[in-house]
Amino acid sequence: MPGAAPEVANFSSRRFAFRGLSLPTSPFDSQGALRLRADNRPDRVVRCMSPGKPPCNLEPGPIPTPSPTSASQPYSIEPIRSEEALSSLQEDWNRLSETAELPNVFMTFDWFRAWNQRRAREHRRGQRRLEVLVLKKDGVVAGIAPLIYRATSRFGFLVRRLESLASPADYSDLVVGDDPAGQIEAIVNFLVQTKDQWDLVDLKSLRETGNFKALIQSALSHTSLTYRILPEDRCPYLPIDASWSGVVSRLSRAGHRLGMGMRTLRNKQHRLERMGAEGLRVRIIENPQDEPGLLEKLIVLEKKRVEGKLMAPFLARYPEVFHSLFDTLGRRGWVYVALMEHGDRPVASLMGFRCGKKLWYYQGAYDHSFSRLSPGTMLFLTVLDYGFSHGYREYDFLTGDEPYKMAWSADFHETFRLQIWSTRGIRRAHLAWGAVYRLFRAGE
Repeated sequence: MPGAAPEVANFSSRRFAFRGLSLPTSPFDSQGALRLRADNRPDRVVRCMSPGKPPCNLEPGPIPTPSPTSASQPYSIEPIRSEEALSSLQEDWNRLSETAELPNVFMTFDWFRAWNQRRAREHRRGQRRLEVLVLKKDGVVAGIAPLIYRATSRFGFLVRRLESLASPADYSDLVVGDDPAGQIEAIVNFLVQTKDQWDLVDLKSLRETGNFKALIQSALSHTSLTYRILPEDRCPYLPIDASWSGVVSRLSRAGHRLGMGMRTLRNKQHRLERMGAEGLRVRIIENPQDEPGLLEKLIVLEKKRVEGKLMAPFLARYPEVFHSLFDTLGRRGWVYVALMEHGDRPVASLMGFRCGKKLWYYQGAYDHSFSRLSPGTMLFLTVLDYGFSHGYREYDFLTGDEPYKMAWSADFHETFRLQIWSTRGIRRAHLAWGAVYRLFRAGE
């Protein structure tokens, strides 16, 4: 990025976007903090940390202090860097995932192993290895921070990264464990002690779960590490407090424009019931691993036209990954598939996850030739009824602001990105290089 006058046309990504971003002649102030302006919107200015400056508190409220329990009983941390050592973690990792207060399918052993194997095969440039941090207390595995180490070089600038696994995950957590304050503090202390072995920690899609962001800020504010926190996608969600008709009534009273009223939805529901005599059926598949050919049916639906446009392939790009996930996560009760069929022909599908008392939407598709039935909407209503009857409390649409999600959602879960630099000089070089690289790409 150049000096005073020129301006970058766009700086955007899937997760966040700042338009018209410009830097002053010197992009750093006297304390080494990066100065950014975002279209005269100070609430969107990126806040950066420097030694001697207070932590960037993006939300009001006090910053919690580490618990005395964690200080008196410190954790030991052991990095895992081989596939063999990773396999030995399976039992402990499963135990931590299944007993988590806020379960996250994207932080399970099976999800991490399946996608890591795929990414390892795709890796072509630079060095890449596992860097899974195992936290132990009294010799027992009490937490796991699944990271990847990558060393990459562009234009002669080498960056050694610790980062989240590159997978299509909508939520990430720093650590799988039941002591967030103590384990975050332990991981930050480990990063300080090993800062000569890495340049940048880059964690994306971290979900804000109460005071998680504040705990990170508190731990980092007592170190010489510099960091910044960037807002990322919001994930709309809907409380499941009634059957689908009750949910529709509540949203309608609140002014939501659902596209169809109660009468229209009931008429469509009755039509689907009448078509049962013609071979139409709707079902919730709780054990996808026991349904031969199920993934192939979902892949077929991906190839159908939706709203006149071909869907970008997703499941079809990673069939071996999803076969593995159906077999592993399916057996452990994490995966569900809602399917509408006409005879043997798939009409619509909705694949998602069961995380504690929440249902998560992940991928859906429908055959456009059946659009008169509104198959996507009617399948979603079936899932709401399933959730209500089985005691689920929330339906999370995950990442995305598609109109149908916005119409049905009641609120949002926040995610953010955390970047930590080992030294202030590396931070300056990395951000300056990033600005130059974006200018180079913009000029292509």
